[in-house]
Amino acid sequence: MQLSAVTLARLFAFVEPIDLNPRGRAYYPQLVQALVERYGFLKYPKTAEEFDETKGVTFEMGRAGDVTIDKIQIFPQGIVVDTASSTSDSEQVLHEALMWLSETHGLSYDPAMISRRAYVSQLTFHSEIDMGSLNAALSGIAERISERVPQFFGREVTYQATAVTISYDALTVKQAPAIFNIERRVETPFAEKKYFSTAPLPTDEHIDMLEDFENELMRKS
Repeated sequence: MQLSAVTLARLFAFVEPIDLNPRGRAYYPQLVQALVERYGFLKYPKTAEEFDETKGVTFEMGRAGDVTIDKIQIFPQGIVVDTASSTSDSEQVLHEALMWLSETHGLSYDPAMISRRAYVSQLTFHSEIDMGSLNAALSGIAERISERVPQFFGREVTYQATAVTISYDALTVKQAPAIFNIERRVETPFAEKKYFSTAPLPTDEHIDMLEDFENELMRKS
């Protein structure tokens, strides 16, 4: 497996923003200005309507050291941080920002306040894996369709198993985590052997799981 790119490394930290400002001492517009000055966000809330947490108070395109911050959103039940490097970077950005605001602008933050987290890791990679080797039934279906379709379509079309998805009953979980999937990269020829994957895991664990998956399929091939 060869990593091509991390396209999304998202942390959702379950912490009510009101708990970070329990006595209302911190003034939202001042916090925004401080964050813009420190991280250089190009997009940030400017009007009263944009301070509506139910819609997500949004900051975009900032920088923390060598980490690019794609987006930070503040909701009533938590804070989302998106980078395109790793979920550990996203966590570090949030922790550093809250610590700094606590020391300088009156927030009340302790890392123990964030007892639950959700991750979305998305990346692209190149691999020699063959999805059809997951199960002989998949290869059989692909072969039958590849044989049948040209009979009425008028030209040869070769079908392959192209994706695997592992999910859960989303109706049983509020604020549901991400699914796990691996699929061919859209708008990319099969010959390039490029894939896209999503996982509800930290980025490093996601990569480890894909490597294990690849090794298992290669062993079966």
